Amino acid sequence: MAILPSISIPQPCAQPWAAMSPTASGRHCAACATEVVDFTRMSDAEILAFMARQGGRPVCALAHSAQLAPLAPATRWRRWLLAGLALLGWQSATSCATKPPQPPPVATAAAPATDPAMAPARQVIIRGQVLDGVGGPVVPGVRVLINDTQFGTTTDEKGNFELIMARDWAPIAGGSVTLKFFGNPFDFQEKTVALDLKASPQPAALVVPMESVPNRGKVKGKIRMPEPPVAPPKG
Repeated sequence: MAILPSISIPQPCAQPWAAMSPTASGRHCAACATEVVDFTRMSDAEILAFMARQGGRPVCALAHSAQLAPLAPATRWRRWLLAGLALLGWQSATSCATKPPQPPPVATAAAPATDPAMAPARQVIIRGQVLDGVGGPVVPGVRVLINDTQFGTTTDEKGNFELIMARDWAPIAGGSVTLKFFGNPFDFQEKTVALDLKASPQPAALVVPMESVPNRGKVKGKIRMPEPPVAPPKG
């Protein structure tokens, strides 16, 4: 399956595919009152021929991500997140929800780290690695958020993450931490891991397997083509 460089879905749609009514070419989306064409059943030549027959009319489609022109990383991350929020029922997404996680405070004003030897006792360090399923490959770019805040981090290219927090920081002062893991919402379900800091003040390294969503790796939305395709000659 080759990438079609002239075809992309810049604004992915979060309407569930399973809830749409089957049609001859795909499924009917009641929310948009339009047909969503199933490109996953077509070859590259069939897709281009189909688009050429539309004469420039807008087309909504379901496609494998490998069939589409790749987006720039920052643009892809933001659009995936916005679509994921819509999938979870958010009617609007605030600007802070589309920003990278903010690092948590490692010390508080009430307890300045004047003695380096005492700094570890005043901090909580959580490390781990995010995998694609149990025993699967690592997953980079996963957002890791702390409790119900915008503080956290993002997994690196090896799927690793590290969180260093002041022990008396308000969100964890009660002795518990809930980590929420957000990958590409078209690939992974949200993952939640709860830790009891009273029982384990310095938790052991975590291994976090992400679970796939239905129709993983497929993207729905309105097709964008910089130039209209030319229909192949007949005969």
